[in-house]
Amino acid sequence: MATAKKTKAGFPAAPAVAPGSPAKYRVRVRMYRHGLGDCFLLTFPRKGQEPLQMLIDCGVLTRDKAFMTGLVEHIHKTVAPKGGKARLDVVAATHEHKDHLSGFNQARAVFNAKFDFGAVWLGWTENLTKQEIEKIKKAKKKAADTLRAALAMPGLGPELEGVEDLLAFSKDDDTTGSGKISEALEYLKLRGTDAGDLRYLEPGEGPLELDGVDGLRVYVLGPPLDPILLKGSEVTEKMKRDGVIYHLGATGDAGMDGLAAAAGVGVVGDGERFFPFAAEHRIGRQSPYFGNLAGFLAQTYDDPKQSWRRIETDWMKAFGQLALDLDSDTNNTSLVLAFEFVKTGEVLLFVGDAQVGNWQSWADVEFKVPGREKPLPAHDLLNRTVFYKVGHHGSHNATLKKGGLELMNRPGLVAFIPLDQATAKVQGKHGWDMPAGPLFKALKEKAGERVVLSDAQEAISTEATAAGVKATAAYVDYFLV
Repeated sequence: MATAKKTKAGFPAAPAVAPGSPAKYRVRVRMYRHGLGDCFLLTFPRKGQEPLQMLIDCGVLTRDKAFMTGLVEHIHKTVAPKGGKARLDVVAATHEHKDHLSGFNQARAVFNAKFDFGAVWLGWTENLTKQEIEKIKKAKKKAADTLRAALAMPGLGPELEGVEDLLAFSKDDDTTGSGKISEALEYLKLRGTDAGDLRYLEPGEGPLELDGVDGLRVYVLGPPLDPILLKGSEVTEKMKRDGVIYHLGATGDAGMDGLAAAAGVGVVGDGERFFPFAAEHRIGRQSPYFGNLAGFLAQTYDDPKQSWRRIETDWMKAFGQLALDLDSDTNNTSLVLAFEFVKTGEVLLFVGDAQVGNWQSWADVEFKVPGREKPLPAHDLLNRTVFYKVGHHGSHNATLKKGGLELMNRPGLVAFIPLDQATAKVQGKHGWDMPAGPLFKALKEKAGERVVLSDAQEAISTEATAAGVKATAAYVDYFLV
């Protein structure tokens, strides 16, 4: 692909309509090629009026404010090619991670000046009026504060490797100075309230309809209502053996409190009870009583030949699991949407970054559909999926095998993976395995060469083109005609 011209903002210049696009279609799914993040614009033609425009997420991990402003300007040009105010009939935010929501901070000036919002859709897990949600949010904040305190401690070792990388998804937008991701969610809630249509969606709800789009139903599959499944993000050895995921722990509240104490967070008052020994029984090396132990320790614990005895940093290994739990549990709150074209039965599936528990919960989700005698199982929608937005940039535990991809048996399946491989490869010391090899292989077995990465360096295959995929340097489109 030829190198694209750049706008002043750095976002690739591209036409609002990709060359070779069909004149008529039932839906256009646009995946922006903006980096490691999700930004999808769905366009549904309507009779006698302008197309319905739906934006699902707008975020990225490493781009700056200028670049993301250029992206949102392109969305405006696409939705309102003649200029003036553009209307986003629905804005859906899947979950509270930077790579899904940062654009609502970074390009807020453009969203405010150039866009009207119709409805704002969020998962029920963002409804802070529910006590259980307030508890989850407080636990997440406590975990994040604990991890950041640990990272600030001197003498960091390999035990904390990868913790900062996982926190990248939920950290502040420090490079742009545009605020926290939680503020992006509050902004969307405000826009939805101002528009008079803010919805917190629950699994089994609906089917919903999009105004003026005939023959389309929207189903909500997740996040799960079951608190066990909501936190069911850990990949167990049994899951690997049973082939539940395409694979290559849970810290618990008490464990997190213990780590907080060790990191110096919450050591006053109630936090004191999480130390292994009371203050009067702790003998540090600076203590006047240490001299009585110095000789013995020199011959044992401090002897280089007996280094295996040392445990000073062993407790720090738990921070890695805590960081993983924090990241995964947030992913598991993803809003999951399935769009069904009633006449043909074809389904578009958008899972956010749903992980194990979210996927597993769909086995029990059913919908009361008008004109249908029996409830519609969510798994029936998976079986008829023709387009799958792959979760979490192709990570190993963000696409379930049993009860997931193995159910997607519709011929001609197309899978879009929002991923910038160059960015993923330089995260941490060893890079991130995106897309995960076993999952990517399974996707290829299901969809052949119709697996499409947003990576601007990836060419679009002949098979994908034949299936309705068009591309420019700025985005990749999928058309269902």
